[in-house]
Amino acid sequence: MNQNLYYTKLKSVRMNITHLIMPFMLVFALTFALFLVQTAIAQEVLVQTGFEEFTFGEPPTDWEVRGNQMQVTGDTVKTGDKSLGILGGANDDRVGVAIETENPIISVEFWVYIKGAGRSFNLKVVSADDIAQNDGGVYLNWNANATRLYNGSAWVAVDDFPFETWKYVRVVADVENSVFDYYVGDDRDQALTAEPKTDLAFRKPATNPVVQWIVFHVYSTVAQGFVDDLFVYEGAEPVNPAPVNPKGKLTTFWGDVKKHSSF
Repeated sequence: MNQNLYYTKLKSVRMNITHLIMPFMLVFALTFALFLVQTAIAQEVLVQTGFEEFTFGEPPTDWEVRGNQMQVTGDTVKTGDKSLGILGGANDDRVGVAIETENPIISVEFWVYIKGAGRSFNLKVVSADDIAQNDGGVYLNWNANATRLYNGSAWVAVDDFPFETWKYVRVVADVENSVFDYYVGDDRDQALTAEPKTDLAFRKPATNPVVQWIVFHVYSTVAQGFVDDLFVYEGAEPVNPAPVNPKGKLTTFWGDVKKHSSF
């Protein structure tokens, strides 16, 4: 065969192969880009607040509140000038923020400080429409230097928890399976890399397919509790908070906050 003709045919074959491969590569690139976009959407931030924009001595604005002893304070603060104090109250007093999501997995992070001794406040990650519902979600309590959960029939120890010091807590709630994971550390980095307590039980199975509320709840409270830098987002993979403003905090709410009647 003529050598020039051979190389001409070889070049033509290569060009044809390239033309065949290029559409597949383009489809792959577009599919991968769409996957990245969908992943980003699946990790939407829902709440980020350091309580700086709220008024001292009042509960956070636009939150659902029952009772008058859950309020923004400067008494015990981790960052900035303010935190949320759970200072006491009657049984079933609460302060909570509504969540809009279609993701069955929600991560909740915050600094927490328990002052004094004995039983303190509860954290509820509520799947029910009603903020007052205790069943169907995460039900955690701080009591006597420990964290406990209520599984619908009994209190169960989760982990030791030192009072009179700030700790960083992360809870990942899987509503589809009615279980959650619990992380704790001396700061966020340590909490994210800590060995979690996994597959902890909800207080009875979830009543809705997604989380509706994040609630700080009072029941037989003795020890005051303080929460700072609340950060709530979709999915189980850690998300970086937005940069803080010059005062040291940032508050952002994504999506429409549900409107409910006051209690």
